[in-house]
Amino acid sequence: AMLGLGREAWRRGRTWMTGMSRNVAGEMSRMGAMASAGWKRDMVRLRLQRFGKKNWPFYRLVAADARSPRDGKCLEYLGTYNPLPTKHGEKFVTLNYDRIKYWLVVGAQPTDRVAKLLGGANILPFKPEYRFKEPKEKKE
Repeated sequence: AMLGLGREAWRRGRTWMTGMSRNVAGEMSRMGAMASAGWKRDMVRLRLQRFGKKNWPFYRLVAADARSPRDGKCLEYLGTYNPLPTKHGEKFVTLNYDRIKYWLVVGAQPTDRVAKLLGGANILPFKPEYRFKEPKEKKE
């Protein structure tokens, strides 16, 4: 794991390219990758965190930094979603309307599934989801 460096250079924390410390070099490479990809550093997403167990999902609706992992640290809990229907065919959703509207005004971007849930709750405009494609014409 020394990456072609001498043992002493590795202990001192120098990189093989520039002689700067490993932390600074790593941060610069991450910043360059973000700038080249058009990355917004302060992007907040409204998304679902998965809980429950195998084949029994349960989700929390959260506001989280776009760079954090799916089930990682979040900024705020905004609601829950249970996709498994009850014996009456109901799927339960709880939402904190005020805080969701706050995050949307501030500029948070909902994921597709969250946008569909918020559309069903009349917070966002509802967009119908089409699950079929038009058949292609055969070329002869």
